[in-house]
Amino acid sequence: MEDFERYGDYNELEEIPGHRTPLGKILRVLVAVVILFVVGLLGFRLVLFDYYPKSIKNLYFNETLTAYYEKTSGAIGAKTQRIRFPYENNSNGYFFSDNLVLIDGADQLQVSLRLNVSTVDAIEEKYGLSGLSRDSLDYLSFRLVDMVKDGEGDVERVLAAGKVVVEEKVMMYRYLRLVFDGVDLFDRADGTAPSAWMRVDIFVDGTEGEAPFASLLVYENHEEYCLFKDYEPSRKERPE
Repeated sequence: MEDFERYGDYNELEEIPGHRTPLGKILRVLVAVVILFVVGLLGFRLVLFDYYPKSIKNLYFNETLTAYYEKTSGAIGAKTQRIRFPYENNSNGYFFSDNLVLIDGADQLQVSLRLNVSTVDAIEEKYGLSGLSRDSLDYLSFRLVDMVKDGEGDVERVLAAGKVVVEEKVMMYRYLRLVFDGVDLFDRADGTAPSAWMRVDIFVDGTEGEAPFASLLVYENHEEYCLFKDYEPSRKERPE
């Protein structure tokens, strides 16, 4: 009899439900919210990292390109190339490039640049400056430099100065669309071979006598890499 009574007592103990306090529920909800926020923030940053506004990606028709468009009835023969090394430095990452478009017949190269506003802090620190704008970047200048081979070896040349034709800002990033005119690309007027590569050198006003603050390789045409494909402007890109 005693054994049965003990067994009944044991069952009663097992059936006692656990107690959950409101504080425990609140903590679990808070932890879940924090996890979702962190995951969402990281996902947003990853998407934003590769993002370029349409106005920055689109082909820009300045007077030179518009005249060539009319001359060729829209058959401008634009080319593009994936930029293999879109950053100027894989540890600093001050500037990034994308959306390269080449129009050989118009002697024009266009490319997009992106920088984080923290880049301005690095510029001020390097050159001992202060008060530089985080919005307007008109104190930056750009040169397109190439490398060609001649009888004595490789020669670097400054091809053209870049003009900022569109400027945008999204969150912590600043975006620029650059146009370089007067650039021999594939069919060189002097009959020499095309450039093996081209880079954009970035200078800060008042420091032109020094080395550029940053350089970006934006074009390659050599045995290791020379892939180009046609670029067809959309209706929204074409001049009216």
